[in-house]
Amino acid sequence: MRWKGRQRSQNVEDRRGGGRRMQKVGGGIGIGTILLIIGTIIFGGDPSALLSGLLTQGGQIGQASEQPYVPSAQEQELAELVSVVLNDTEVVWKDIFRQQLNREYRPATLVLYSGSDRSACGFAKAATGPFYCPADQKIYIDLSFYDELRRKFRVGGDFAMAYVVAHEVSHHVQNLLGITRQMDAQRGRVSKEQYNDLSVRLELQADFLSGVWANHAHKRFNILEKEI
Repeated sequence: MRWKGRQRSQNVEDRRGGGRRMQKVGGGIGIGTILLIIGTIIFGGDPSALLSGLLTQGGQIGQASEQPYVPSAQEQELAELVSVVLNDTEVVWKDIFRQQLNREYRPATLVLYSGSDRSACGFAKAATGPFYCPADQKIYIDLSFYDELRRKFRVGGDFAMAYVVAHEVSHHVQNLLGITRQMDAQRGRVSKEQYNDLSVRLELQADFLSGVWANHAHKRFNILEKEI
């Protein structure tokens, strides 16, 4: 994927090294877990191994450190990558909203954190994976997630990383269009099984919107490279 040396988004909030710490919490399968499973399937990984790994991590977060946070060169490169991808999503969705919806697109903010942090939707933690919080319209990512994909689940490559950002931005698009609100309105009105089915459909629609972004971004920026 071609991204180096390209324009980065200004809507990035870097909280790495300053994230709040929390105590051990119970596990569970949420939207972040569903995203990981779907992404793993798309990129040829083993979803059963992914699910097992997430459920056995237990959510233990380390203690806060007095040491200043110094990211590795690899992590800093990932931070630059996600910033470039975020900018691409802003350009693409701004055009689509104006040309097809006659509306202005309001960009989401991307929050980079390490270990754990607090969002308007509750605590963010590395074991949960990247997620979008509709309440504050921010995307939360601990960049160690990408190393976990490559090392443990053999899902790697720049485009795989870009896809994760695009997917979370797609949830922001759903929120701006009122789809998320319609989904939330069904909570308690339908059975648990029906609501879970709607949740999966929401994820699949976000995958579709991610594909819309990839198509437009490639046409505009020529981001994809042929595999050698």
